[in-house]
Amino acid sequence: MSESALPKLEVADIIQALDGVCNSKVDTTGTTKPLLECVTSGVLRGAAVLLGTDGSEVRDTDEYVALFKKLIANDIVVLAIGYPVKVAADAGLLNPEAKELCGAGLKRVCELAEIPPVLPLGGLENVGNVVTIATALCNDSGLTVPQLPVVGCDPAGVTAQAVELGNTFAGLGVDTFIGIMPYEGSLEDVIAASGLKNGADATQTVSSNLDELGDALIADIEKKRAAIEI
Repeated sequence: MSESALPKLEVADIIQALDGVCNSKVDTTGTTKPLLECVTSGVLRGAAVLLGTDGSEVRDTDEYVALFKKLIANDIVVLAIGYPVKVAADAGLLNPEAKELCGAGLKRVCELAEIPPVLPLGGLENVGNVVTIATALCNDSGLTVPQLPVVGCDPAGVTAQAVELGNTFAGLGVDTFIGIMPYEGSLEDVIAASGLKNGADATQTVSSNLDELGDALIADIEKKRAAIEI
C-alpha cells in the first residue's frame, strides 16, 4: 500500500465524529471540547500519535500490533500516520469492531462517535494535521502543548527520518518515544550518535523493547494528567 493510498481522515472529519459523544443541547459542537471532556473526565486517558516509515525490515509487525492493542486497552486513542496506518489496517484496527479490544472508556467513545480506536491520518505528508489538532486542543482548553496528555511514537527505529520527526515533535513540546533494534554500547551513546535531541519542554525516550516503550508511553500520559490534576 503506497503512502498516497493510505486511509485518511481529515481533522474536520474527526472533530465532527466526536460531536457524537456530547449532548448537542448543552455542549459545544464542532470543536475539540467533546474530546477534551472525555479526557478530563477520565473516559479517555489521552492520545498517542504513532508514525513513521516502513519498518518491516527492522521490526516484526506483530510488535506494532501489540503496541496498538496495549494503548487502546488502556483507553488511549491512537492517531496513525505513515506506515503504522498500513499496520493498523491490516490488523483490522481501523474497523469499528476493534472497539472490542479497547478499555471501557475508549470503547464507549467509539460506540457513540462511530469511530475505530485507531484514526488514520494518511501518509507522513499529513503530519502537520497533528499540529492542527494540538493547536485546537490548546485553544479550547487553555493548556499548552507540553501540558496535553499526548505523546508521539515512532516504533520503526532510529532512521534519519525518525530522528527528524522525533526532533520536530520534541521541539513542539510533545514527549516522543522511539523504538530501535537491540544495540551495543550505552543508551546515551546511541541517542547521541543518532542525533535525537530533547526539546525545551519535551524529552525523547528510546528503547529496543516496544512493550516496555508502550509502558513508558502510558506512564508519561498519566504523569501529564496528574500534573494538570485531571
